[in-house]
Amino acid sequence: SFDVDFPEDCDALPRVVKLLSDHGVTASFACVGRWVEEYTDDHRVVVDGGHELVNHSYSHPELVNAPGRFVSRRSDLNEHRWEELSLDERRVEISRCQEVVDDTLGVRMRGFRAPHFGNVDPVPLYPVLAAEGFVYSTSMLSPRGRRFGLPVLEKGVVEIPVTTCERHPLSSLDTWHAFYARDGWHGDDFAQVLEAQLQRAVRCGGITNIYLDPKDTERFDFNRFLETAVGLGDDCWIATYGDFADWFRQRQGADR
Repeated sequence: SFDVDFPEDCDALPRVVKLLSDHGVTASFACVGRWVEEYTDDHRVVVDGGHELVNHSYSHPELVNAPGRFVSRRSDLNEHRWEELSLDERRVEISRCQEVVDDTLGVRMRGFRAPHFGNVDPVPLYPVLAAEGFVYSTSMLSPRGRRFGLPVLEKGVVEIPVTTCERHPLSSLDTWHAFYARDGWHGDDFAQVLEAQLQRAVRCGGITNIYLDPKDTERFDFNRFLETAVGLGDDCWIATYGDFADWFRQRQGADR
């Protein structure tokens, strides 16, 4: 999956979508409502490519330029923190993003990722998500999950935890962790780290849930990573969040 957090991420969408298409891969893109309004054509490329859009709030609270973070060309970013918002304020952020994407791109999103997931317990938000028609959330780091990394169906919503780094198990396995956190943990070997995670998942029959920032796919051999994932063949199901959530909900129903 991909988090389209900054305008620079929006600029990179056509290139990322083309690479995915070249490898026959369908992915999920977590989108910010305000950028969908401003960079509509870039997001439409994602939809036209057959990919899934995920609600990532309207304004992505605390999307700030700060030491250790990516410095964007924009200075009008939201300085509020997601966890400081009331439940009703979070609901408004989610609903507004949903309305913008529906009105602009004609897409009714089925899933949600909280800004800076893992910083606040998503469980109180599940009834809000269910009322909006969402079937899944991917807003929690694996170590904080109730089943330690395994998906769970709660209050009608499937929570799909985000995989963390084997070497740094409290940090998500993402491009911010690789290239920006403490000047970057995996600036030289991120592609190999991702490949090793896929191989571990194959060996144990596990789930890997990673996200990448579109703008940073030029900072490592993204094409090689896609080749590795596709090369696993039947040993690796590359699924959108929506497809996985539907499969998981069916399985839970069969188990009961």
